[in-house]
Amino acid sequence: MDLNPLFWLRPSRKPGAGAFAILFALDSTARASVVTVLYLQAKDLGFTDRHVTLLTNVASLSSLVFSFLAPLLILRFRRRWVYSGGILLGMCGTVALSTHTIPGEVLALTLRALSSVTINICLMLYVMDFIPRHQMVRSEPLRLFSGCLPWGLGPWIGVELYKAFGPAGTAMMSFAAYATLMTYFWYLRLSDNPAVAAARKAPPNPLANVKRFVSQPRLMLGWFVAFGRSAWWAMFFVYPTLYLRNNAVDDSWSGAVTGAGNILLILTLPIGWLARRTGIRRPIVTAFLVAGVLTLLVPLTWHLVPLTAFLFLAGAMFVVTLDALGTIPFMRAVRSYERPQMTALFGTYVYFSDLLPGLAYLVLQGYFDLRSVFVACGLLTLAGGFVALKLPRSM
Repeated sequence: MDLNPLFWLRPSRKPGAGAFAILFALDSTARASVVTVLYLQAKDLGFTDRHVTLLTNVASLSSLVFSFLAPLLILRFRRRWVYSGGILLGMCGTVALSTHTIPGEVLALTLRALSSVTINICLMLYVMDFIPRHQMVRSEPLRLFSGCLPWGLGPWIGVELYKAFGPAGTAMMSFAAYATLMTYFWYLRLSDNPAVAAARKAPPNPLANVKRFVSQPRLMLGWFVAFGRSAWWAMFFVYPTLYLRNNAVDDSWSGAVTGAGNILLILTLPIGWLARRTGIRRPIVTAFLVAGVLTLLVPLTWHLVPLTAFLFLAGAMFVVTLDALGTIPFMRAVRSYERPQMTALFGTYVYFSDLLPGLAYLVLQGYFDLRSVFVACGLLTLAGGFVALKLPRSM
């Protein structure tokens, strides 16, 4: 008889979707608790909206550069050590946030971004190692569903801690989540797939990996679908918060709107059920097109704050579909022996989706007000829908 009270968390070298869902939930808790506070603190430190855009671009550029180093690190060291290093970067970011200084703000945003790239690349590799391709339509929605409560409640709780105890309160919550993630990760004792395990030979040229990636149309298509989804969320995490602060709305509502948009991740399970019956192409295309239209309506309701907040949440409801299904085209297309290199390049969608739209927003804000951001994001999201029409009908 098994007397272990935590038998459901039993360490295994072949974990299932549940174990990866727990890892994702803990990482989500660590990141979600600070996501709104980072931009509220930036405003409190005297940053303008355009300065905040510039700051996010700096963090995105740092992450983009680091993402090209990730496959080299994974090939040089065991993946578990790279994953653990990503967690340590996140912990250091929370310490920087707690200082409530301009250098601390810049460092916190940058370290959080570097932590995210490291953890996401390693986790995706583990998922592709242990979850069969035909089960991904089931496992990916489950993984996203596990982030529902962390991303739904984390931003609001983080803001409340910020109001009550300053940045140190929020940082402490995030640090504790990272520490728990580290503990559970090592409890699982995950092994590396021999096909992608650390090698002693010299790592390949990253530029050769780029050429190989862009020469495969399905990988590029999967990248752009993920890019469009991530670009919308990058806008959602920053600019509704700035919009509400500029309209003198209590900061608690900023955390609540961010959290409410993310708690819609509860829809990922029924979305996965639907996709198993209809395929992923139709839901992805529909989500892009509807979210794009809703985002373009924001400037028309600019002075009606409750209605504008509703449009933010309505858009999030459709983009959640892309969260549930948007990485599947890539995961089905990538070859097993190329996973470390191609996954690292695929992961650049996160940083390009922050950086490229962010640069456009930075230019637009030099001539127009914050409404220009939502127009640009809406047009980009519509473009994602038209590109997604190229997905095979068999998907």
